[in-house]
Amino acid sequence: MKEQSFEWMLQGCHSITEIAVAYFPNYQYDCSAVKSLRRAIKGHASLLAELTEAGFTHKTTILTPKQILALVRQWGMQLSGYEGLNNPVLINNRG
Repeated sequence: MKEQSFEWMLQGCHSITEIAVAYFPNYQYDCSAVKSLRRAIKGHASLLAELTEAGFTHKTTILTPKQILALVRQWGMQLSGYEGLNNPVLINNRG
């Protein structure tokens, strides 16, 4: 598989779908990746608190740079399309 850079995540606002697919690349449908991202956020108390402080709600569809930075700070930066598969936080919240 071709290596993909995720540096774009650090520049500007992005849809929750784009970010979800970056962290959960193996889903056939983008909506499944979004559901998994939301479920993982909900199950990660410190991340949820940081995102909520940055204005995130269960209805958020566009993530701000501050919210994306919170994700990267808590879960790490995606380096390739399959990097998230080994993230313990994400592994424990798959469903």
